[in-house]
Amino acid sequence: MIHVIIPVHNRLKKTITCLKSLEKQNIYKNLRIIIVNDGSNDGTKEHITKNFPQVNIINGDGSLFWGGAIKLGIEYVLKKKKAGDWILILNNDVELTPATIAQLISISENNKRKSLVIPLTLNAKNRSTVIKSGTIVKSWLFNITKHVFIGMKNEEITNKQPIIVDILTGRCVLHPIEMFKLTGNYDAINFKHYGCDDEFSIRVKKYGYSILLCPSTIIFLTENEQVTKYKKINFQNFFHTFFSVKSSSNIINKFKFTIKVVPKYAKLSFFLIAILKSFYIFFKKKH
Repeated sequence: MIHVIIPVHNRLKKTITCLKSLEKQNIYKNLRIIIVNDGSNDGTKEHITKNFPQVNIINGDGSLFWGGAIKLGIEYVLKKKKAGDWILILNNDVELTPATIAQLISISENNKRKSLVIPLTLNAKNRSTVIKSGTIVKSWLFNITKHVFIGMKNEEITNKQPIIVDILTGRCVLHPIEMFKLTGNYDAINFKHYGCDDEFSIRVKKYGYSILLCPSTIIFLTENEQVTKYKKINFQNFFHTFFSVKSSSNIINKFKFTIKVVPKYAKLSFFLIAILKSFYIFFKKKH
């Protein structure tokens, strides 16, 4: 059984697109879909209940965010799991190809279920350009990372063999269910939204699991991850960039990530460079 956990807060149209792509999976009969509906007010619960009765719904009050929704969904699944099951976490702005899940499972099985497996993400508009899919840490000391294949056209990637990366992107991740007994769940206490998948990526490696990015397996991101532009720099925009739960530049998250994950020798330099990167992003947002 593959338990598919989808965290949702509004965006009903995208959720429908995601669910329809799940219905087209060539192993659909083996899927158990769980939507964690975190306080949606756009009719998500009612529409899914009526039009997708096979989908299980867990309701939140709007305070879960991504990390809390994933954690709650995994807790729900672990109460009903069987040996050999899988957990696939999936964002609702993702569209899968019919073979996506079967391919991810095949790759994990070929690696004796000792990997988290992620697909290559393409821009849904042109169905070709690679969006951030997996990250390699080149240097902790100087906070240097490489986003594999980003910006390339899918047809330009000639080597389709799985690649080991250090940090996954949590929009579509296949987990062998037995791993959670060793690794524990996603850390939604320290990382409510951004950073939750980053921390989990590093943690699982300590228990002998690798992270495989699979260029031969494709998903499409239907929500462009564009940076919000600010017309002017003011306190409100400054606060949102550096302290909002839903900001990837949140310096509190970066501090927690540094403390929990970064090697001791690199903590100070890593964090200072992270702050500089956040300032760069903040001023880049002005137009």
